[in-house]
Amino acid sequence: MILLGILCTVAALFPLYLKYRVVLTGEKCKGKITGIAEQRGGYSVGGYAVKKHAYLVKISGKQYYTAHGCLFASLGMKKVGKEIWVFRNETYGREVFLCRDFRIEVLSLIFFLSALLCFYLEVTK
Repeated sequence: MILLGILCTVAALFPLYLKYRVVLTGEKCKGKITGIAEQRGGYSVGGYAVKKHAYLVKISGKQYYTAHGCLFASLGMKKVGKEIWVFRNETYGREVFLCRDFRIEVLSLIFFLSALLCFYLEVTK
Protein backbone atom coordinates (compact mmCIF):
# COMPACT_ATOMS: atom_id res chain seq x y z
CA MET A 1 0.00 0.00 0.00
CA ILE A 2 2.89 2.33 0.69
CA LEU A 3 4.19 1.80 -2.85
CA LEU A 4 0.74 2.50 -4.29
CA GLY A 5 0.51 5.66 -2.20
CA ILE A 6 3.89 6.84 -3.46
CA LEU A 7 2.88 6.14 -7.07
CA CYS A 8 -0.37 8.07 -6.60
CA THR A 9 1.56 10.99 -5.12
CA VAL A 10 3.92 11.06 -8.11
CA ALA A 11 0.92 10.78 -10.46
CA ALA A 12 -0.61 13.78 -8.69
CA LEU A 13 2.48 15.98 -8.83
CA PHE A 14 3.74 15.24 -12.36
CA PRO A 15 0.84 16.87 -14.31
CA LEU A 16 1.07 19.90 -12.02
CA TYR A 17 4.78 20.17 -12.79
CA LEU A 18 4.14 19.96 -16.54
CA LYS A 19 1.51 22.69 -16.39
CA TYR A 20 3.09 25.13 -13.98
CA ARG A 21 6.54 25.08 -15.59
CA VAL A 22 4.79 26.76 -18.53
CA VAL A 23 2.34 28.88 -16.52
CA LEU A 24 4.90 30.36 -14.11
CA THR A 25 7.71 30.93 -16.62
CA GLY A 26 5.60 31.69 -19.69
CA GLU A 27 3.66 34.65 -20.90
CA LYS A 28 -0.07 35.23 -20.91
CA CYS A 29 -1.31 36.09 -24.37
CA LYS A 30 -4.46 36.15 -26.43
CA GLY A 31 -4.95 33.66 -29.24
CA LYS A 32 -7.67 32.75 -31.69
CA ILE A 33 -8.99 29.21 -32.04
CA THR A 34 -8.61 28.21 -35.68
CA GLY A 35 -9.66 24.57 -35.54
CA ILE A 36 -9.45 21.22 -33.81
CA ALA A 37 -6.64 18.71 -34.32
CA GLU A 38 -6.78 15.03 -33.50
CA GLN A 39 -3.55 13.91 -31.83
CA ARG A 40 -2.19 10.91 -30.04
CA GLY A 41 -2.70 11.14 -26.29
CA GLY A 42 0.66 9.47 -25.59
CA TYR A 43 -0.77 6.35 -23.98
CA SER A 44 -2.85 3.33 -24.95
CA VAL A 45 -5.85 1.62 -23.42
CA GLY A 46 -6.41 -2.03 -24.26
CA GLY A 47 -3.76 -1.90 -26.96
CA TYR A 48 -5.34 1.02 -28.82
CA ALA A 49 -3.64 4.40 -28.97
CA VAL A 50 -5.78 7.04 -27.30
CA LYS A 51 -6.42 10.17 -29.34
CA LYS A 52 -7.27 13.58 -28.03
CA HIS A 53 -8.92 16.57 -29.66
CA ALA A 54 -6.83 19.67 -29.09
CA TYR A 55 -7.74 23.19 -30.10
CA LEU A 56 -5.45 24.78 -32.67
CA VAL A 57 -4.62 28.29 -31.47
CA LYS A 58 -3.03 30.98 -33.63
CA ILE A 59 -0.88 33.50 -31.75
CA SER A 60 0.90 36.20 -33.74
CA GLY A 61 1.16 34.09 -36.89
CA LYS A 62 2.29 30.85 -35.22
CA GLN A 63 0.14 27.77 -34.73
CA TYR A 64 -0.06 26.15 -31.28
CA TYR A 65 -2.24 23.45 -29.77
CA THR A 66 -3.79 23.27 -26.33
CA ALA A 67 -2.52 20.74 -23.82
CA HIS A 68 -6.07 19.49 -23.37
CA GLY A 69 -8.94 20.57 -25.52
CA CYS A 70 -12.42 19.25 -25.96
CA LEU A 71 -13.86 15.85 -25.23
CA PHE A 72 -16.12 15.80 -28.28
CA ALA A 73 -14.98 17.43 -31.53
CA SER A 74 -18.54 18.26 -32.58
CA LEU A 75 -19.10 20.34 -29.43
CA GLY A 76 -15.67 21.96 -29.71
CA MET A 77 -16.37 23.22 -33.22
CA LYS A 78 -18.65 25.85 -31.66
CA LYS A 79 -15.58 27.61 -30.21
CA VAL A 80 -13.74 27.93 -33.54
CA GLY A 81 -13.15 31.60 -34.29
CA LYS A 82 -13.30 32.76 -30.67
CA GLU A 83 -10.42 34.44 -28.86
CA ILE A 84 -9.04 32.87 -25.68
CA TRP A 85 -6.31 33.63 -23.16
CA VAL A 86 -3.49 31.09 -22.93
CA PHE A 87 -0.10 30.66 -21.29
CA ARG A 88 2.78 29.81 -23.61
CA ASN A 89 6.51 29.26 -23.30
CA GLU A 90 8.50 28.71 -26.48
CA THR A 91 11.16 26.59 -24.75
CA TYR A 92 8.62 23.86 -23.92
CA GLY A 93 7.29 23.37 -27.44
CA ARG A 94 4.11 24.29 -29.21
CA GLU A 95 1.75 23.39 -26.39
CA VAL A 96 -0.22 26.11 -24.59
CA PHE A 97 -2.38 25.96 -21.47
CA LEU A 98 -5.75 27.66 -21.23
CA CYS A 99 -6.18 30.28 -18.52
CA ARG A 100 -8.82 29.46 -15.90
CA ASP A 101 -8.86 25.76 -16.76
CA PHE A 102 -8.62 23.68 -13.61
CA ARG A 103 -9.02 20.15 -14.99
CA ILE A 104 -5.40 19.24 -14.25
CA GLU A 105 -5.71 20.46 -10.67
CA VAL A 106 -8.89 18.42 -10.15
CA LEU A 107 -7.21 15.30 -11.55
CA SER A 108 -4.19 15.86 -9.30
CA LEU A 109 -6.47 16.32 -6.30
CA ILE A 110 -8.16 12.99 -7.01
CA PHE A 111 -4.80 11.21 -7.23
CA PHE A 112 -3.57 12.93 -4.07
CA LEU A 113 -6.69 11.95 -2.13
CA SER A 114 -6.27 8.34 -3.25
CA ALA A 115 -2.64 8.50 -2.08
CA LEU A 116 -3.79 9.77 1.32
CA LEU A 117 -6.32 6.95 1.48
CA CYS A 118 -3.56 4.40 0.75
CA PHE A 119 -1.35 5.86 3.46
CA TYR A 120 -4.27 5.93 5.92
CA LEU A 121 -5.13 2.30 5.25
CA GLU A 122 -1.53 1.30 5.75
CA VAL A 123 -1.28 3.15 9.08
CA THR A 124 -4.53 1.70 10.46
CA LYS A 125 -3.61 -1.94 9.73
